[in-house]
Amino acid sequence: MDNCKLSNILFFTACGLLGNSALADVKPDPGDYTALPKGTDVVVLYQQNPRGDDVYSGGKKVADDLDLKMTVGVLRLIHFTEFFDTGYTWDPQIVIPFGKQEVGLSDQKFSGLGDITFGGTLWTIGDLERNEHLGWSVFFTAPTGGEKNDGFALSANRWAVDFQVGYIKGLTDKISWDVIAETEFYQDQRSTGAQRDPLMQLHNHLRYNFTPDTYAALSYRHNWGGRETLDGQTLATSHDNGTAGFTVATMVNKQLQVMGQVMRDVTVREGAKIDNSLQFRLAYFY
Repeated sequence: MDNCKLSNILFFTACGLLGNSALADVKPDPGDYTALPKGTDVVVLYQQNPRGDDVYSGGKKVADDLDLKMTVGVLRLIHFTEFFDTGYTWDPQIVIPFGKQEVGLSDQKFSGLGDITFGGTLWTIGDLERNEHLGWSVFFTAPTGGEKNDGFALSANRWAVDFQVGYIKGLTDKISWDVIAETEFYQDQRSTGAQRDPLMQLHNHLRYNFTPDTYAALSYRHNWGGRETLDGQTLATSHDNGTAGFTVATMVNKQLQVMGQVMRDVTVREGAKIDNSLQFRLAYFY
């Protein structure tokens, strides 16, 4: 493989890895593993604004002028229902990302639809009164996005399957803890044949409920793995990345929830470091 081609793939890989920091997978927010009553439908609209300059590989900074700016929108449709007459609750859903991306380092701009995710969660514990929930999730991501081979972070051009298990426990009347373990597996990249190892993630949210309708949460996420190779050459080393965040959410009325969130990478071994990512979320329950 010539150096020019390898350099381009490395650049696209760095941008593609950013997608995991934006929304190339389904990241659980505080409270997402609550089993809502059967028959509930939810329409969720996200707006995210990740920003980053530094790029790391193997724990070493390899660029500090990426000047990456993204504006990401996500439409998520969820339906809570009974799981085939078992008495358990599950929530089939679909996640549709879209957005635009600017990379100052290469003077490139992309916009369009991202890779669509579909799947759901099955709850084996769903106790609203005791605030205890245990859910098991499977999500599939399809290579439906545009600009597949040009470094658009929302379009990885490969199938992926994501397994999650999430547990919520009310520690007191005001405080609850969410913990979610996740592993994602990847098909070979369809245009280059690049192979990616599974990525493991652990999400923690500590929530304080000021009222039944309003809470604030401290979050920490960490991921490991995801090494990417092509023809025996390493394109991206394994992750060992951590992200911290703060969330505030409130119910405006009985049907509409508003959420604001700020996230920041605190340690990055591989990929682009997100200096700050603001997220706003509207959720309509009916």
